[in-house]
Amino acid sequence: MSKPDLTPEQLSRFRVAFALRRMGQELQSDVLMDGTVAEQAGITVSTPISLPEGVVLDRNNLLSAFQKAADGEPIPDIVDLAGVKRDIKIDVQNGTAFATYGTHRVAFPQAALLSAKLERRLQILSAIVKNNTLARCAREQLQSLVSKPDYSHADFFAARRILVGAPESFATALREVANKGTLSKKDLLPSETSHWENLTATRRGAVVLTEFIKGELSEERAWRIAEDPKEAVDTISLTFGGPELVPLEAMRAVDPDGLLAGLKHLLQFPDPLALAGAFDICADRAPIDPRFVGVGDEILDRLLEDPARLRNELTTFAAAFIIATAYLAEHETLRKQPIFWRRLAAASHASLVTRVLGGSDEGESSLLTWAMRLSGKTYYLSVLNDAHSEARWRPDWMSPNHLMADVYGRLQGSVQRLGEGVPEIWRTKLEKAESAVLKDAPPLARTFPSVLQGWVAAAEKPADDTDVGRMYADFVREPTLENFLYFTPLVFAFGFVADARDAVLKVVQSLRAGLATTPPEFAQAALDLAALIAAQNRDPELADAVAAVAVERFALTQDVDRLFPTAAVIVECAAARADRTEALSVLARRLENLAFVAPTAVLSEALDTFRILQSINAELGSLLGRSIATARLGLPRTAVA
Repeated sequence: MSKPDLTPEQLSRFRVAFALRRMGQELQSDVLMDGTVAEQAGITVSTPISLPEGVVLDRNNLLSAFQKAADGEPIPDIVDLAGVKRDIKIDVQNGTAFATYGTHRVAFPQAALLSAKLERRLQILSAIVKNNTLARCAREQLQSLVSKPDYSHADFFAARRILVGAPESFATALREVANKGTLSKKDLLPSETSHWENLTATRRGAVVLTEFIKGELSEERAWRIAEDPKEAVDTISLTFGGPELVPLEAMRAVDPDGLLAGLKHLLQFPDPLALAGAFDICADRAPIDPRFVGVGDEILDRLLEDPARLRNELTTFAAAFIIATAYLAEHETLRKQPIFWRRLAAASHASLVTRVLGGSDEGESSLLTWAMRLSGKTYYLSVLNDAHSEARWRPDWMSPNHLMADVYGRLQGSVQRLGEGVPEIWRTKLEKAESAVLKDAPPLARTFPSVLQGWVAAAEKPADDTDVGRMYADFVREPTLENFLYFTPLVFAFGFVADARDAVLKVVQSLRAGLATTPPEFAQAALDLAALIAAQNRDPELADAVAAVAVERFALTQDVDRLFPTAAVIVECAAARADRTEALSVLARRLENLAFVAPTAVLSEALDTFRILQSINAELGSLLGRSIATARLGLPRTAVA
């Protein structure tokens, strides 16, 4: 306003400068990095590089020195921003440039890609990509950038950004932080979103996991196997989060010697899910090649000989999975990916973190306890929010006890597939380890769905003359709370027969009548189980009854510890409606009711819960205004944020 005579071009530059000043320093740097915005806006950008002991150099001059070193040309004097000549030696080794002075040797990874000679750049790139796992589309984009005839510093930074998305880049950074003895939530997450596709595969059109496995994932794996079979086993095994993810047919096409070498190499990694998948490959190949029996035997020893070690490794996996799942659910772009893809990406990332960090002691200050404190609510609600298409898998199964049972169940399934041809040594080792591995697991936990088996399959009605058939008959005849809770492990493992849903409805109705006298732990367990059955069987009538009783129970007791469990039940009940628009509308009204009956002491927690739901479900978020307003209205004035 003080300069009314600005031309349109000047006004545009002013707007750009104003927007940049409002950005954080890191975001501002990202926007200006390639020089395009700065050039168009006429902004002079300073790009200094700070080195130890206060040495500050101009970035372009330093990059030019790296280019000369990469091409074996004389390196000009290096002068700092104050014009002082610095005695800095520049050399390039294995694609990395090093600046050496005094006692310091500073590394600049992949800086040799600054070479001005195309043939040299391609040679360096070939060596670099051997040590960096990239999805095929990322590899092709990188090749195209480095091959440009007018290759520039901006192209180099674009290439570097692609390489930073490689899992190896994340693993190196995490290892360095862990070695220093410090670890933050940020350290457990990658800096580039391409990391997740490089771990798995780029999804193009698949809408369910089976389509993705047969399509995009199969193509990506075939390409990696063709590139280097032994290395492919390493990278592909990160995606062995569920039995269906183990590519037995693709592995049959791999040269046996190379496959054996790749499977043996996995033994050095503390990655139980990858090893469970590797054992499945051994079971598939053992009947025609006895050498796989020996490797399978080594895998069983690695997994089962030390249950405490297995537990600790799965504790790390669980912690990483919880943080990754919460992150993916909230990420502005990645949360739009299908649930199966996000869950596969989170499991693959958790395997990578486990390989880097190894086992974590499951004590009070364990990595898992820390992860739950940071991301537990978001993780838990995100899993229940996804129950409309992945209702079988439970968020509380991401624990060492359940994961140990899952690993054991997968090993047992591989052996059972062989029938009478199973090597006796395998059978013996599994039987010997059973009690130690499963001692803390719930009944039937080995048969519960794996993390990537959350899709709903219709429960088959058991024959009347079987034990389970008689359980159903007894329950229908006498629908008591006790008889209902007996079904918990069966529902977890196999689902619930829809024919018996009227008995469940009677239990819920009787629970409403006895809210004041029912033990709290039994009442919550019954509501959790009934909500799961309603979600799995798409039963909106049962879901309505469960949600109503949950809110009434909370209003009656005013127990501050029941706010989140009640909200979780309400969220899961929303999965029972096939019409998602209607489901979210009903859910928003129920959450508003919850805020209305909540005591003042828990309104801040209610507000936090609603905001988490906003962050993981954009459609629901637009409907939560009344719920948030109700919660804020009841808060003390000083607590309103």
